[in-house]
Amino acid sequence: MQKEKIHFDNLDGLRFIGAFMVFLFHAFTINREVWGDFFESAPLLWIRKLTSIGHYGVNLFFVLSGFLITYLLLKELKERGKIHIGFFLVRRILRLWPLYFVIVLFGFFVFPHLPFGTPTVHEFWRYSLFLSNFDEIINGNRDSINFLTATWSVSIEEQFYICWAVVIGFFQWKTIRSFQYFFLLVITGSFTFRFYYAANPDLLYYHTLSVISDMAIGGILASWIFEKPSVRIIENLKKWHIVLIYVLGITFLFSAHKLLPGRFISLERLISGTFFAFAIVEQLKSRNSFFKADQIPFFQRAGKLTYGFYLFHCILIFYICKTFEYMGWTQQAGYFILYFILLLVTNSLLSVVSYTYFEKPLLNLKRYFRA
Repeated sequence: MQKEKIHFDNLDGLRFIGAFMVFLFHAFTINREVWGDFFESAPLLWIRKLTSIGHYGVNLFFVLSGFLITYLLLKELKERGKIHIGFFLVRRILRLWPLYFVIVLFGFFVFPHLPFGTPTVHEFWRYSLFLSNFDEIINGNRDSINFLTATWSVSIEEQFYICWAVVIGFFQWKTIRSFQYFFLLVITGSFTFRFYYAANPDLLYYHTLSVISDMAIGGILASWIFEKPSVRIIENLKKWHIVLIYVLGITFLFSAHKLLPGRFISLERLISGTFFAFAIVEQLKSRNSFFKADQIPFFQRAGKLTYGFYLFHCILIFYICKTFEYMGWTQQAGYFILYFILLLVTNSLLSVVSYTYFEKPLLNLKRYFRA
């Protein structure tokens, strides 16, 4: 008998918040050199400062992913007494692979032959093996295009899922405690890696061993909520307590590199990951939230489109910026506003089309691979 699919309120909306953070960050940073002097004006500098923490949206993705996948696996373990590793991997393939390879094949084999196109400095074999984050470490500084870079986080997710499946399949864990020990080991190893390579920003940001602690934090959160569904400490938090924690967390995101000099920067992902874990459990469990992500207009529906929204936006940034530069529309602030509106609308429409006619039909096949 097919099990009913689990749905967590407010996580779709939270997922869109993460995607939109990344979108804003890239909209104000990628190809910024094409814009005129107005881009250095006080209002634009203030907006750019506000959007500068948008890259943390990827961290939120990782914590969310670790939470959702772990919870579903624990549920399967409880109901069946074991985890069907093959089905788990097929479900991940149906979610990640199709659109990922559309972007990769476009970047390597179509883009060079289109207007404004150039051969990429990246190497296809790494992308085909979901090692694009390592290619970014090796070749990213020579890449002036940037839209293939967005695949790095997808590669890390796939690496984690494959390694996790191998570990689970080998040890055949039967208890929640086994998962928790594994995640604590991952977090410790990831922190040690970051501490050792604290002076190398590329390794800190893109290397699998550096960022994998985000997923492990999500996994520990899932095991905690699965084991103790009633989280009273969060359920009973007063609204002003919740607001204060969000203010402190967001303040940390803006000032992490000042607060954590030198090797202390290795603590950054532990703190930001814990903050995002709080956001997840607060959205799920708090009775006194000052906002619920799914209740913000369009956020729940947009949350289902985030994979395409994330992967497409860098391509559109490149082409719209190049078009505006070719037309000479880069010297006035009004043109930048037009660029941003056009980018948001086209990226949203492309995401809707992709999800409706490409992603969703494939995702519907996942029902055949649930134990």
